[in-house]
Amino acid sequence: MGTPYPNYEDTMRESQEIADASGGLATYEEIGPSDEGRPLPLLTLTDPAVPVEQKSVFFLTGGTDGDEETGRAVALAVARALTRPENRVHLQRQLVLVVPNTNPDGCVRDRAGNSAGLVSADIYGQGPPRSAEGRALQALVEQWLPDAHVDFHGLAGGSMGDYSFLYPTVNNKWSVPVLMEVNRELEAAGARAGYPQSARPRLWLEPRTNLAGWTARNHSALCMVVETPENYYPIEDSVRSGMARMMRLIEIGEEMWCFQNVPNYPVDVVSGDRMGALMSYGADYTTRRRCRRDISQMVIEGVPWFGRVECDYDWTAVIRLPVEDSVKTFPPGLAFQATLDGRAQVRRVLWQDHELEGDLWRVRREQAGLVVRAEVPEPPRRGENLLSIVYEVPFKRHVERRRPERR
Repeated sequence: MGTPYPNYEDTMRESQEIADASGGLATYEEIGPSDEGRPLPLLTLTDPAVPVEQKSVFFLTGGTDGDEETGRAVALAVARALTRPENRVHLQRQLVLVVPNTNPDGCVRDRAGNSAGLVSADIYGQGPPRSAEGRALQALVEQWLPDAHVDFHGLAGGSMGDYSFLYPTVNNKWSVPVLMEVNRELEAAGARAGYPQSARPRLWLEPRTNLAGWTARNHSALCMVVETPENYYPIEDSVRSGMARMMRLIEIGEEMWCFQNVPNYPVDVVSGDRMGALMSYGADYTTRRRCRRDISQMVIEGVPWFGRVECDYDWTAVIRLPVEDSVKTFPPGLAFQATLDGRAQVRRVLWQDHELEGDLWRVRREQAGLVVRAEVPEPPRRGENLLSIVYEVPFKRHVERRRPERR
């Protein structure tokens, strides 16, 4: 018995056919090759009339386990659907990368691992990838810095043990509930399409030795492994099930989610939370992606903690960012957001010991209160960095607290 549809030749041929029939919305190229010399197909889908700088980036992979054909089929189906006229709006707002077969050598053998027997969870680690296909995929991530990455799995003849593996970023406190909420949205989308699954989420903290885990940690992207092993369906139904989930995720990438100030996948809070957040800085999506990568590396290299001081002494909200001497990567600028009492009136915002100009900070009203966003057009320094928001409120505290002595 050979490899079930779609096999390696199917994915190569259909990828080329999707690009040829797309009317310029998709381009086909080959990356890699694999350890045994087989190229990996890459489809880049976007409306060329809209600059990439104005778009988020979504990265979809399939076939990582060579014996799971559903992932390959879903990736091809998503690419094909995005070229239809009714979905062109998505390609005006996003650039979508699709690699429907990331493990050609395992695919031709109809086994999970690659030519060396390595499965996806063992290819990445603290050092460089251990396979040629792993190096090709990591280079693609570093080229585009995707806002979201899903590695789609599924065996049409497998069990019903369906899972979603969720990969937190360097900001566990924020990214874990965000991942859970997104997973619930995908589960609900599948159920609405008539394909209910338990989609039991599993948080995968360490080790980060697959592409999704590596990308989440190093680039603070929204990263998931989605499983649809629905053995009681034919492959066409498994594809429809996966399509419902992935198209809902693409919609999420165009919504205002989770304390963000622009439509995007919920990834712009790199550290902190609603009370005091460190966010990606920049005037366009490309610049913010690069900044998010740099902030992630800065945190890994030596930011022991980040957050808002517990009490707003003297009606001043203070956000602290300590940077240790070990840090080598600095972002070109920073963005901060903090939530204040809705009755407050913001008077001024200070970065370090100088006041920010009025065009570098702004206030918007949300249900939770006033959200102050400050953009700092310079990198932080080693040592302590402070952002201070001075405000007034039309009431007095019932108990006054003294500012503790600094040591």
